[in-house]
Formats: sequence, C-alpha cells, structure tokens
Amino acid sequence: MSARPLQHPVPPLPGQSGPAGRSAGAPAAVDSTTEVYRAVQASAAFQEIRHSYRAFVFPASGAFLGWYLMYVAAQAAAPGVMRSEVAGPVNVAWLLGLLQFATTFVLTWLYARNARTKRDRAALGLRWDTQDQLR
Repeated sequence: MSARPLQHPVPPLPGQSGPAGRSAGAPAAVDSTTEVYRAVQASAAFQEIRHSYRAFVFPASGAFLGWYLMYVAAQAAAPGVMRSEVAGPVNVAWLLGLLQFATTFVLTWLYARNARTKRDRAALGLRWDTQDQLR
C-alpha cells in the first residue's frame, strides 16, 4: 500500500483560505463539504466500520462492567468469602482486585488488535476517498 501525501487533512474553517486560494467561507463550499461528509456517513463502508466497532465495544464493555459489578457485589454480599485466604496473605478479594487490572490490560490489547485488523485500514481508505472528494 503506497502512502499518498495528505495535502489538506482537515477542510479549512469558514473564513479561512482553502486550497488554491479559494475562500472556504462561502456557503456553497460549506454546503458541499457537509454533503460529502453526509454521503460518507450514509455509505456502506462507513456503516460497516461503525458496525465492526460497535460489535466489539458494546459486548466488551458490558462484560467488563458485569465483571466489575460482580466484584463489588461479592464484597458487599459475601465478605467472609472475600476474606478467604488463597495463598499466604493474598485473599479472594485481593486476587479478584488484581484480576480487574489484568482484565483491563487484556481488553486494551484486544481492542487495539481488533481496531488494527478490522477497522483501521478501511477507515484510512474512507478517509482518503473523503479527502479526494473535498479537493
């Protein structure tokens, strides 16, 4: 995949000069930019990227929230069980608390891997297409 130089990564704000000295403050330029972004948002490629994102984030967030609430509920409902020693001074509460940290790191790694393998390339392609339309 060859890297194309990004000449204008962000469309100029109203009142600023755009590419080739054109003024981006004109209503027609703003309307055409809005139309491009709305067309991209309605495109199947963008919807697939959003679907892929939601398909990972919502279940992962729900699972982690459930895991955290189970930990808090166990602290409140079964303090005796949470005080049970596992190994030396480490009890069940400490073990589950440390597993919360481990779960956070694993989820972060899974999210980064998921983004890299399923969304980043498609999003970059969509970005290039959008920038080509705005030129």
